Amino acid sequence: MGSRGRVGLLVNPTAGRGDGRAAGTRVLQTLRSLGHDVTDLSGPDLAHVSRTARERTGEFEALVVVGGDGIVHAGVQAVAGTGTALGIVPAGTGNDIARGLDLALGDPVAAAEAVAHSLHAGRHRRLDAVRVEHAGGTGWFASILACGVDALINERANAWRWPRGPARYTLAALRELAVVRGLPVRLTLDGVTHDLDSLLVAVANTRCYGGGILVAPDADPTDGLLDVVVVDRLSPVAALQLFPRARRGRHVGLPEVTVHRARSVRLEPLGTGPRGVRPRPYADGEPLGGAPVSCEVVPGALSVLA
Repeated sequence: MGSRGRVGLLVNPTAGRGDGRAAGTRVLQTLRSLGHDVTDLSGPDLAHVSRTARERTGEFEALVVVGGDGIVHAGVQAVAGTGTALGIVPAGTGNDIARGLDLALGDPVAAAEAVAHSLHAGRHRRLDAVRVEHAGGTGWFASILACGVDALINERANAWRWPRGPARYTLAALRELAVVRGLPVRLTLDGVTHDLDSLLVAVANTRCYGGGILVAPDADPTDGLLDVVVVDRLSPVAALQLFPRARRGRHVGLPEVTVHRARSVRLEPLGTGPRGVRPRPYADGEPLGGAPVSCEVVPGALSVLA
C-alpha cells in the first residue's frame, strides 16, 4: 500500500459535457482540505493517463478517478490486485461501472465529496475484478465483457459523434440488431466447452452496460462468480423485440436466454458477422486487442472507496 494520505487523481475533463472538469476541481480541493497529499496524474489522452496510473499507483493510498467508464477502466488496470483503493466519481454519460457498483449518479460534485470523506474515514468495499487475456495482452475489467452483437453495437456507437449519452448506444443497437442474426462462438465455462450460434455472449461481473441495459440483472461483484448471459440466434424482428426487455432486465427466463455462472470463461469466435466482420471484444466499454479471450474472476481484487 502507498503512503498514508497520498492520493493520485485522474480526471477526464471532457466527460459528461464538462462535468468532469468541475468535479475534478472539487475533489482535488476537498481531498486537500482533509489533509491528503494529492497528485494530479491527468494527461492529454486516455492512453497517457492509463500508462501514468499503472506506473505510479504504488505511490498512493488511493487512486481517485473522475469521469465515465473509460477512465474508471483505466483506474481498474492500475489498482486491481494491489493494495491501492479506487475512488470513483461518476461524471460521464453512461457510468455503467458506477451503476453496477450502486454508486450515486447525477451529482458529480456530491460524489466527489463522498469519495473524499470515505477516504478520510477509511471506508472501503472489497469487490471482485476479472483478469482477462486476449490477443493484445492481459488486463482487468470490472463490469462486462462483450464479444457478440453487443461488441458490434459498442464499436458502432463509438464511431458516432451524435447523439450523446445512452441514446447513441440505443440507435447503434437498433442498427446492428436489424442485420445480425447469430455469430458462431466456442464458449468454455470452467473447462466445459460449448459450440454455439448466439446473438451475444456477455461475461458479467456487474449488472449493466450500454448506459443502463440490465443484461445481467443478478450479477454480483462480491460472489466470486461471473454471470455469463447467452442469447441464442434470433431473427432481426425477434432481436428488436428482445432489446427493450433487456434494458429492464426482463429478458432473463425467456427460452432464448440462458445464464451460466462460472469462475473462468473462454470465448473464441468461430466465424464472422453478416458483413464479414468478426466482433472485437470490449470490456468496460473499451476495446481489447482481439479474440480469443479468457476471463477469470479474482475475488476481492478491487478495494473501492464506499
